[in-house]
Amino acid sequence: QGGPVEILPFLYLGSAYHASKCEFLANLRITALLNVSRKSSESFKDQYCYKWIPVEDSHTADISSHFQEAIDFIDYVRRTGGKILVHCEAGISRSPTICMAYLMKMKKLRLEEAFDYIKQRRSLISPNFGFMGQLLQYESEILSSTPSPPIASCKREAASFFAEELTIGKNFEGSCFAFPTSVLSSVPIHSPVHQLKLSPMTASSSC
Repeated sequence: QGGPVEILPFLYLGSAYHASKCEFLANLRITALLNVSRKSSESFKDQYCYKWIPVEDSHTADISSHFQEAIDFIDYVRRTGGKILVHCEAGISRSPTICMAYLMKMKKLRLEEAFDYIKQRRSLISPNFGFMGQLLQYESEILSSTPSPPIASCKREAASFFAEELTIGKNFEGSCFAFPTSVLSSVPIHSPVHQLKLSPMTASSSC
C-alpha cells in the first residue's frame, strides 16, 4: 500500500487503508478527510474536518454532480491552512477522479495533463470509463467558461498587415493583387500554454 501521495502541498491522495492509519495522517499533518467511497467512517468526525460523499465505483455512477462540492471542500481546507487526504476504498478510481477535477478547475489543466500529473505520483490510478467520460465533459464546460482570445480582432490585424504589404508591393511592381480571404481565415490563433503552478493558491460533513 505504501503511504498517501502528495498531489499538491495541501492535497493528498490515498485509500481507505491510508485514512485508517493514524501514523500516516499524523506524519503528513492531515487536518481533513474527504471520503468518496460507499462507507462512511463516523469515527473520524471528532478528529478531523470530515466530509463523506458516497459514490459507487460504477461506470453508470454520476460522480460529476459532486465535483463542485468536493472542490469547494478541498479549497476550504487550503484556504484555512490545512491539509486534506482524498480517499475512496482503493484509491484507484473515485478519489483520483476528484483530484483530477480539482486540478482541472483550480489549476486550469486539461484532462490529459491532470491524469498524467497524478499518474506520475500514484501509478496504479485507473478511473473507470464512465468517470473519464464525465471528466472529459467537465473539461469542455471549463473551457467554454474561459474567455477565448479575440479572434475577430486578430483577423482584422492580420488583414491590415497584409493590406500594407500589398500596397508596398503595388508601388514597386505597378500591379494589383487581390489577396484571397481564405488565407486570412486560416491564420492560426495559438492557445495559451497551460502551466501547473504547485504553489498554493454535501452528503455528510463535519469541521
